[in-house]
Amino acid sequence: MNERLVCINLPVVYPGASAALGADYATFYAPCDLTIVYVSAAPSADDTGATLDIEDDGTAVIDDVDVSDADAPGTWKATGYGGSETPVTIAAGSKISLTAATIENGVQIVGQIWALTASVFS
Repeated sequence: MNERLVCINLPVVYPGASAALGADYATFYAPCDLTIVYVSAAPSADDTGATLDIEDDGTAVIDDVDVSDADAPGTWKATGYGGSETPVTIAAGSKISLTAATIENGVQIVGQIWALTASVFS
């Protein structure tokens, strides 16, 4: 097998000054099987209590990544990548959704998801 470590940039979405990101603020489909091993994200402004969740076809698979401090990105790390979390595998074709919980109006989230994928080339 020929694995690759890929980086998926979290979308920067401007919700407007009077709107919050909220549930499913961004969605995309996995082009191939992905095993998430690392997540790092931060808000555009300090926002006490703000968290980021990642869902696989509507089921939360990574919960409560701390995105409350603009100067200190919150992280989720799998074993083997300096953390204690179990790697999360998402099947090809699955809908991946990002949810921002308890985030203030106008605050954006930026970050990255790092995932392993087997080569899709023969």
